[in-house]
Amino acid sequence: MQKFINHVDHVAWISRPENLDANVAQLEKLTGATLTRFARKDMGFTMCISWEAGLEVVAPMEERTDFNTWLWSELETKGEGVTSVVFGVRDLDAHKARLEKLGFDVGPLLDDHPDSPWHDKLVLWERVAGEAMNTNIILGDIDYEDGLIPFGDAGRA
Repeated sequence: MQKFINHVDHVAWISRPENLDANVAQLEKLTGATLTRFARKDMGFTMCISWEAGLEVVAPMEERTDFNTWLWSELETKGEGVTSVVFGVRDLDAHKARLEKLGFDVGPLLDDHPDSPWHDKLVLWERVAGEAMNTNIILGDIDYEDGLIPFGDAGRA
């Protein structure tokens, strides 16, 4: 398994639900990546993601949940755009403890959903760490299946 340590793992944009298809299509055109769609009905959001490219777009569903209330608030206060940067760490608990000693309120542990189309390709653990320059910083302890992330010359067009 491979993971990003002390390095940006991926970037997440937030989209209004009615703009999700157009926003994903534009991002795919610009990057050449293909984003896979997955609905997290339990948390009230739809995500489109390419783990290989490190790109994610998330849109809250209309029905409000504890989790997507935060997404709706982000849209209402900041609008569409980059909402989060996921920063890879070696040990999520140790990084959480370090930040809490510095006075940061680190969020609860988030894991991957067992029904996701990529569940067999990675092990995902994340925590919201705080905000920097109007962007949420999320700590990610994400182990990728060997070969999933194209390093070096792999995937060059």
